[in-house]
Amino acid sequence: MHRSSRSTPSLLRGSLALALALTVPAACGDDGPAGETEAGETEAGETTEDPALEHLVFLSPEDHLVRVSMALRGVRPSLAELDAVAADPDALGGIVDEYLETPEFGRTIRDMHNESLLSRVDFAIPPAGFLPKGAIAGENLYDLNVSVMDAPLRLIEHVVLNDKPYSEIVTANYTLADGVAATVWGLPYDGDGDSWELSSWPADRGNAGILSDSWLFQRHSSTIANANRGRANMISRALLCQDFLSRDIEIDAGVNLADANEVADAVRVNPTCVSCHQTLDPLASFFSGYFPEILPQVEPYPIDFYIGNLFFDVYGVNMRDPNYYGAAGETLGDVGAFIANDPRFSLCAVRRFYGYFHQLPIADVPQDTVYSLQRSFIDSGLDAKALIRDIVLADAYRVSHAEAPEGEEPPELPPGLGLKKLRPVQLAALVDELTGVQWRADVSDFGFGTIDLVEDGFVGFNVLAGGIDGYFVTHPTHTYNPTASLVLRTIASDAANYVVEHDYAIPDAERDQRRLLTEVGLQDTSEAAVRSQIVHLHARVLGERVAPDSREVDETLELYAAAYADGGNLTNRAWKVVIAAMLQDIKVAFF
Repeated sequence: MHRSSRSTPSLLRGSLALALALTVPAACGDDGPAGETEAGETEAGETTEDPALEHLVFLSPEDHLVRVSMALRGVRPSLAELDAVAADPDALGGIVDEYLETPEFGRTIRDMHNESLLSRVDFAIPPAGFLPKGAIAGENLYDLNVSVMDAPLRLIEHVVLNDKPYSEIVTANYTLADGVAATVWGLPYDGDGDSWELSSWPADRGNAGILSDSWLFQRHSSTIANANRGRANMISRALLCQDFLSRDIEIDAGVNLADANEVADAVRVNPTCVSCHQTLDPLASFFSGYFPEILPQVEPYPIDFYIGNLFFDVYGVNMRDPNYYGAAGETLGDVGAFIANDPRFSLCAVRRFYGYFHQLPIADVPQDTVYSLQRSFIDSGLDAKALIRDIVLADAYRVSHAEAPEGEEPPELPPGLGLKKLRPVQLAALVDELTGVQWRADVSDFGFGTIDLVEDGFVGFNVLAGGIDGYFVTHPTHTYNPTASLVLRTIASDAANYVVEHDYAIPDAERDQRRLLTEVGLQDTSEAAVRSQIVHLHARVLGERVAPDSREVDETLELYAAAYADGGNLTNRAWKVVIAAMLQDIKVAFF
């Protein structure tokens, strides 16, 4: 057992410094991690002098690969990839580069940015609830609204996957649209209806990426009296990690909040109010062209959601001149450029990426870690893939757990280190890839269509599995609870039943066409054959390589034998029990 020969940072003091030290990217191309080890050991087996690291245990290269694959794609690494990393831990870096080019990684990027923009909400009610009518009358309600809500997330996915500077999410002169989004908003579109293609908003919105997106500002609606302040704070919170609502202020009880004129005066002259509003209100003025909100059920397509200076000229709201923290501007393109050049933008991006992959609130990301990663991020030209690579290949991302000498309590891990909980989007991808099951419900009788039960939070179980609904539940849950366990148990049972029936429909001579039962004849109950199949299942489902005579295989074999005997000597029932149990294993719930 040994760890990287790379020198360990010294003089760590406390959890914050420890997390910082572990975040320095591992040089997997040269001398990356070579096995599961206790921190404090060198490649030669010598312990370091740093007591802050002595209780940490790192993942083996194979387990590190599993964690990275799950985090980036939501699926297990292939058997060939597991073998490659077992033979040469330095192969991990190249495999990660391949993962960063996959569609599954794009899905992860959308999921991550949904947590900050809260773009996806209940599909059937306002602010969503767009109806099938006109040119898209044949669409079902669920898919239609998902397309509308996904548009800003698709733009960000395009920027990241195509190696564009991350700042382009607020400076792009294009958007992404499928046939539905293009019809709803009246955008140019030259595709087959299902494909997401490059398009553009009208020229009066400027080059502002997601800041030009109508859905984003329908989702984060305003009132005339609020004058886009909530929208401005959403942008500040999501892109700058500056939430005006988190500031500690003492409300002046002398201000009559029921009097609109008195409130309007207070935000200009009352010192308590001015502390926020002197920057918030001018930022809000950049979004004065967006309608406060619409009722999508009654709007004909295409919807014109933007009229320049609407709040100033039509509603007559006495808003301040557009201004970005002291810099004057006029258009959405101006504020997009201001944000892109603001150091807080790259700093916030680092916080969000690190927090997402470490399942850590952005406020808890160690400051020094953020500054170190921000420098690398800027030096890379704001390359989001490079930033993610630095995060997932760092020592911090391969921490397994902490151990203590016998008789002592294990020390508590610094925040964000250790096991990661399976997210709903990862659960859906994993089950689909292993078994072919997309957990969906046909509710066409109610006009909804077919709903993804894992990713949806209105009819489906996204929130119960630990996700968000974007409106009432805005922070994911990274600890396991009874509802998450029930979701996993139910989908595991359904998936096991389906995949065994699928594989039993394929004869032994064509077993390579099966999904999971590729190593055994369907009626072969010999111990050698069953053990061989169990070894394969451990690798495919749990991402672990085990020997046929290992304790893990012995235990799974006992389960198989009990299910076989209890179920009337039916091999298909025995395999259903085994696969259902594996899909509920702790190594699926966490990685």
